[in-house]
Amino acid sequence: MTSLVKKLDAAAVENKGCRMGSFVVLMTDDDKMEESLKKLAEKEGLKKLVLTIDNPNGPPKWKISKDADVTVVLYVKNTVKETFAFEKGKLDDKSIDKVIAGLDGIKPEKDEKKKDK
Repeated sequence: MTSLVKKLDAAAVENKGCRMGSFVVLMTDDDKMEESLKKLAEKEGLKKLVLTIDNPNGPPKWKISKDADVTVVLYVKNTVKETFAFEKGKLDDKSIDKVIAGLDGIKPEKDEKKKDK
């Protein structure tokens, strides 16, 4: 998971001109998770990625799979473009690379970036 967090943060930094952001929501009721997230952010030097906590069921509109240990949602302007769900132990380097490659499909074209300036 740390590898995914670091790569998402790097992608957000690299694509800040596109106003790309990233966040991770840990769905847990573990009272100690907030401190763990603070330590992770400091240790890894996260620059743009936001770490947050929600209840174990997550937001109802997201329809998070109960079988997934990790779910990644790529979206643009509140419209989901792609979702990746990984069972426990299935989030590996190859899976992370697939998620990061999915970012290319949601970044605006260069002409669109110029319109935003």
